[in-house]
Amino acid sequence: MSIQLNEEQAVTQVVHQQVQGMLTKNLALLDQVIAPNAKFFHITGQVQSKTEWLRQIRLGRMHYFSSREVLFQATVTGDQAQVIVRNELDARIYGFRNTWPLQSQVKLAKGPHGWQIIEAHASMY
Repeated sequence: MSIQLNEEQAVTQVVHQQVQGMLTKNLALLDQVIAPNAKFFHITGQVQSKTEWLRQIRLGRMHYFSSREVLFQATVTGDQAQVIVRNELDARIYGFRNTWPLQSQVKLAKGPHGWQIIEAHASMY
């Protein structure tokens, strides 16, 4: 039995799958929920492509230990969606481990294979 999700639930599921993929280092899942040309804007200002970000995770330069969600807001307009999510993210980035209060503004688009992340901007809150 499959459960039919409305658009907001489907968007929420994709963003939660991204976090789960980060924590479990599930690169196949991340590849599925992130569009090929997606861009990631990190808190340092660095911009990475999907390929580069996944490479950094695979090499262990970006390792995510845990995440505690404190805010989640999704807005869906047609085939576009924007999510604002705040997490306390325990991660080791380039050798430095910390728990960051991280806010992500995530843009998604709905294509033939469902919702995918097309852009994410990270900042501290």
